[in-house]
Amino acid sequence: MEESAATGESVGARSLACVASAAVLLGALFIFVDRPLAHYCKQHANAIHDAIATVSTLGEGAWYLVPSLLVFVIARFIVRQPAIAARGLFVFLGVGLAGLACDVLKVLVGRSRPWVLFREGAYDFWPLQLNADYQSFPSGHAACAAAAALTVAVIAPRYRAQLLFAALLIALTRVVIVAHYLSDVVAGAALGWLVVVSVQRAFVRHGVPLGPARGAGVGMLPSPFAQRVFGASS
Repeated sequence: MEESAATGESVGARSLACVASAAVLLGALFIFVDRPLAHYCKQHANAIHDAIATVSTLGEGAWYLVPSLLVFVIARFIVRQPAIAARGLFVFLGVGLAGLACDVLKVLVGRSRPWVLFREGAYDFWPLQLNADYQSFPSGHAACAAAAALTVAVIAPRYRAQLLFAALLIALTRVVIVAHYLSDVVAGAALGWLVVVSVQRAFVRHGVPLGPARGAGVGMLPSPFAQRVFGASS
């Protein structure tokens, strides 16, 4: 019991340290980096802007939500492959919940977009605004790109580096095309990571393996709920 309590305290301390570090980083970006970087990107927009904007669209959740949902439906109800169904739903929930959480935070925070800074000189917050001009924080594209990369990296860890690099590029395009500040992107990626970790833990608690198919389910017994969702033992 004492060892378990000590472990819990250690995890809590690490979590608190991570939150404090993230708050300090975001505060530093708010104050020192966001505005000058946004002005720099605007001033140096050139012929590659359209290409960058095209890459930026890969941060839209639909690219990942539709295929992953189709994988789940086909694997669950047509080919009867519970392990594949679980992985499809994992990607769908990771990206979908990250995007949903991001949309809620955008409204609650109400941060002005970079183009409001260029147009009006305003760099402020107006919470509970439904106007897109005040829905900059956090970046939804960064959250969805990070969540997609992280969920697929759990399923196929050998491609983790490539996936995370792709997510990083997609997220940074939001800064280059001045749709977001750098702190918006950092916060969006962090939110995507937090959601994916939470979803992964929920799957593990129900005994659902998510790693590479070979040997992924060794020693794991799916809960009755998991068996109802995915059709059979995963």
